[in-house]
Amino acid sequence: MGVSCSADRNIKAKINRQGIWIEKLEHNPGKYIPEELRKAGEGEAVRVDLNRPMKEILAQLSQYPVSTRLSLNGTIIVGRDIAHAKLKERMDNGEGLPQYIKDHPIYYAGPAKTPEGYASGSLGPTTAGRMDSYVDQLQAQGGSMIMLAKGNRSQQVTDACKKHGGFYLGSIGGPAAVLAQGSIKSLECVEYPELGMEAIWKIEVEDFPAFILVDDKGNDFFQQIQLTQCTRCVK
Repeated sequence: MGVSCSADRNIKAKINRQGIWIEKLEHNPGKYIPEELRKAGEGEAVRVDLNRPMKEILAQLSQYPVSTRLSLNGTIIVGRDIAHAKLKERMDNGEGLPQYIKDHPIYYAGPAKTPEGYASGSLGPTTAGRMDSYVDQLQAQGGSMIMLAKGNRSQQVTDACKKHGGFYLGSIGGPAAVLAQGSIKSLECVEYPELGMEAIWKIEVEDFPAFILVDDKGNDFFQQIQLTQCTRCVK
C-alpha cells in the first residue's frame, strides 16, 4: 500500500480480513492557524516580472531579505534530475549552455498528464537537494541563476549563489494541482521530449507563489531558522 505526499506519510493504517483501514484526516487544517496570522494584508507579496533581462530580475531580488514572499509572473523553465544531467553533459563536452537556461529561472519539477481543458497537469516542486551538485557549474556559465523548488539546500548552493549572484526560491510543496490550475497558463516542451515528464519544459505563470530562501549575500533562510531554534534551546 502506497500513500503519496508528505502530508499523508504519517497516516496510521491496518489491513485485516474485513478490509483496509486508513486513519481519517482533518479536512479543515486551516482552523488551527492562530488568529493573529490571519490578519488581512499580512505578508503582501512582491510582484516579480520574469519577462525582463535576468540582470534586472536579480537586481530586484537583491533588494529583499530571505523569507520575502514573491508573486512570480512570466516565463519559467522546468527541469529536474535527468534534465540537469543532460545540461552537465553539454558543459563537460564544451558545448556550453542553451540560452533559455540563462534567460529564465528554472523550476525543479515535472508535469503530470494534462487534463482536458487545462493548461497543465499537476506541477508541484520536487526536492531541490538532488540538484545541488550542478549549481556552481551552471551558475559559472550564467545558467540557473534563479532556482525554484522545495526543501533546504546544502552549503555549496549558498556559496555558489553568493559567488555568482544567484538565488534559490522556495515553492509550496503540497498544492501542485492548485498551482497548475490557478497560476500556470501554458506549457510546452523545449527539449528532450523523449524523456516525458523529465524533459525540459517552458511554462508561463501568473501570480505563482514563492519565497526567497537563499540570496546573493550568503543568507540561507533554513540556517537562520536553525540558529534561532538553537539560541532558544540555550536560553
